[in-house]
Amino acid sequence: MPLYSTAASVFIALQIISLLLILCLIVIILSSNSHFAKWTLIQVCISAFGCGFTNLPLIIMYGDGAADGLIERAFETPWCIILQKVSLFFLFPLEFFCCALAFYLWYALVKRDFDIEKKYCWLVSTLVWSYTTIYNGILLEIASRVEHWGVFPGSLNCKTSGIIPSFYGYVVPTSIIVLLAVLMSLHSAYILRDRWSHFYNAKNRTTAIRLGEVVRLFAWSFTFVVLLTLPLIPRVIQNESQIDDNYYIINIAKIANFGAASTGTLLFLIFGTNRKAAYFLPCYYAPPNKVRGPLLNDYDNYDNPKLTKMPNAYFKKDNGNYYKRREYA
Repeated sequence: MPLYSTAASVFIALQIISLLLILCLIVIILSSNSHFAKWTLIQVCISAFGCGFTNLPLIIMYGDGAADGLIERAFETPWCIILQKVSLFFLFPLEFFCCALAFYLWYALVKRDFDIEKKYCWLVSTLVWSYTTIYNGILLEIASRVEHWGVFPGSLNCKTSGIIPSFYGYVVPTSIIVLLAVLMSLHSAYILRDRWSHFYNAKNRTTAIRLGEVVRLFAWSFTFVVLLTLPLIPRVIQNESQIDDNYYIINIAKIANFGAASTGTLLFLIFGTNRKAAYFLPCYYAPPNKVRGPLLNDYDNYDNPKLTKMPNAYFKKDNGNYYKRREYA
């Protein structure tokens, strides 16, 4: 009978909840109308599900007991090696597509055009999946000459050892992704700070929904940077043979494991809740059936939104009539 510590039990619970929420989010996104970054977000969810699912079976099978836990029994069957290689296959798409979301948001804010994903979705998707296939193929060929195929067991899952191709193929690209995502997110934050006042002065049903979607993407950009940075720290500082001797690195690695187990939950909280209304500010002053003119037309054509002009804002008078307060170019 496997033994589970409190940490292992929490990890399993977080991972199961995360996987279920990812499935729910995929259904929600697929059933929704076409919107900005829809298909990139779908691929983020698929990649996150692949990474999360492969981390779950081994800890359930073996537990983390001191005498007969995952670390001691990992190589009784080939599942530790197989699941780790599958997890690594989905890791890079998760990172690259999250970075693509940050880029799409930045481009849309700078160029005032939400068509960027439609133009480059197939190209980006092909490059990402091709890179992860080629890289993992090369890594498999090199790892076949290393003991246990370059895999070692951790307390909660199996990990890749610190062989040179793993370092340059994971740490270097991930560091570049983190840097690019931080720079683009900071610039997006600067632009959003200025746009926020314009949205606030003209807030209504359409502007609220648009701003809510933009802020969701912005929130996820910073969230995924944190999730990427945590597992990067122990890989950069020390290799796995030294990690066992360093209390702080062990704790950072554990925090990274729990962060990865929460990825699906964070995705759902940001993108899967309150789909119709704005999540971050009041939706409108006037009831939807009373809002007139270009506002409703703009909402109906939301599949191809442009940020070239802010919609008109309508405010309610004391006598019940609606008037146009101001128009922003």
